[in-house]
Amino acid sequence: MKGVAILTEARSGSEWLGSLTNSTGLLGKSAEWLDTANLGCKPKSFDDLMSAVIDRGGTANGTFAVKLFPRHLHWSQARYGVDFLAECSRRHAMGLVLLERRDRLRQAISYCRAKASGHWKSTMDGADLPRYDFAGICQAYFLIEQSYAFWEAYLRLADLAYDHFFYEDLLDDPRPYVASVARQLSVEMPDGEFETNLRLQRDDLTEDWAERFRNDVKSEDLLAHLPRKVAPRNINNLARFLLKKQMLTGQA
Repeated sequence: MKGVAILTEARSGSEWLGSLTNSTGLLGKSAEWLDTANLGCKPKSFDDLMSAVIDRGGTANGTFAVKLFPRHLHWSQARYGVDFLAECSRRHAMGLVLLERRDRLRQAISYCRAKASGHWKSTMDGADLPRYDFAGICQAYFLIEQSYAFWEAYLRLADLAYDHFFYEDLLDDPRPYVASVARQLSVEMPDGEFETNLRLQRDDLTEDWAERFRNDVKSEDLLAHLPRKVAPRNINNLARFLLKKQMLTGQA
C-alpha cells in the first residue's frame, strides 16, 4: 500500500493544503491521525494504530495520508516503543513531504491564538479574541523552530528522500504541492480546481500582535519563556530518540 506523510508543525498551512488533496478523493485523507481524538480510538498495540491510521487516512484507490508533528513520533515511541515513521516506511511505500512556514513569528502568533481560543480552523465557531501573550508567543516560536530542526536532522540522519515546500510559496498556486503528493502516491495529477471551505485566518489582530511582539522583545527576557519540558536540541538526544531510548529533559 502507498502512503504519504506530511512532516511539519502546527499552523504551517498543512490543514489548508490537506483539504485540497483530500478533496480529490484520490490522495488519501491527510490529518493528525496520531492524535487519538482525531483517530477516534485508543489503539492497544502499534499494529492496531497502524491499521487505524490506514483506515481513517485511506481512500478507495489504496492510498493513505498522515500528518505528523515531532510530538507524534515522541508519543508513538513512548506509547508503543516504535518509531511510527520508520516502521510505516518499512511496511509500506511511503512518500515524504516536509512543509515549513518561513514567517515563524506569524506562525507562532497563529499557534498562540488558536491555543488560547480553541479556534484551530476557520470553519470552527466561537469567539477568537484571546489576549496578547508575549510568553505564549515566545514558547510557540521556540517550539516551532525546534520542530523544523528536528525534521531536518531526522531526515538527514535517516537518509530519507523528501519533497520540501514552504507555505508562502504555495499561497498563489498550491498545485505543486498537490502534484508532489500525487506523484509520490503514483496517482495521476487530478485536473481542475481543488475545493476547500477553509479561509486565511491572518487578520489585523495578527499584525497588531506582531508589531507589539517586535517592540516587547527588545526589553523582555527571552530565556524566561522557553517551552516547558523541552528536551535539549542536541545530537545526543536525537541519537537517543532514533535508537529508541528515552529522551533527556535535563542538561545533556
